[in-house]
Amino acid sequence: MKKYFFLYFLFIFSFVYAQQNFINVPSSEVTIKHKVFFQQQLNFNELIQSNSTLDFGLGHGFELGANVLGLNFSNSKKSFLHNDLTDTDPYNPLILINGLKQFEITKHISIAAGTQLGLNFTDNKKRAKAGLAYFNLRINDLIVKKSSFVVGSYFNSRHYGGSGNRFGAWVGTEIPINSYFHIMAESVLGSNALCYTSVGIILYPIKWMPLTIGIQIPNTKNNSYSIVFELTIIPISKKD
Repeated sequence: MKKYFFLYFLFIFSFVYAQQNFINVPSSEVTIKHKVFFQQQLNFNELIQSNSTLDFGLGHGFELGANVLGLNFSNSKKSFLHNDLTDTDPYNPLILINGLKQFEITKHISIAAGTQLGLNFTDNKKRAKAGLAYFNLRINDLIVKKSSFVVGSYFNSRHYGGSGNRFGAWVGTEIPINSYFHIMAESVLGSNALCYTSVGIILYPIKWMPLTIGIQIPNTKNNSYSIVFELTIIPISKKD
């Protein structure tokens, strides 16, 4: 499995020099050249989990960024938690760099390859590598104008996704009702910690600051139901 993990990332990095997500599934949109994208996600169940993404557009379909994932706060213990002992759950928090390369096939169809790769935070244990890599197909304006549909495959390391499958598939969509209100749905297939079906709404109080509110429904018994909130800052191009 380590061999497959290395080959998968080697293939990704051969043409990838970040990730904008629906909730868990990357939307495969690329950040505008010389612009900054930011996304803050909070998941609420027995814990409060913070996932942060910051990306910079490099142009020519490339973007590069950083993530801080799995920053967990226990309300009952009134403290932040970290895992660097058990592989049943993902190691956390994780500090990663991310990259995305998008290839436009037609005006409405593109493919993308992306990755997140980094290390866990730990006090006294040896640091461990964690990573995610994926390929996505994205279709815009499918039936509904300004809608998006994404389907793809992914590979996650054990320290990134915990126990369960390493290879899997996912699908996601965003459908506008009007310019201020969109609906979204996605599903990550498999049995690891990433595997949820999520549904939600996206509100646009400001054009460049969508707010997402949703629910995560576990696709495996090891995961928990959670409420999701996302604050996103997206760069706007002149044509928009």
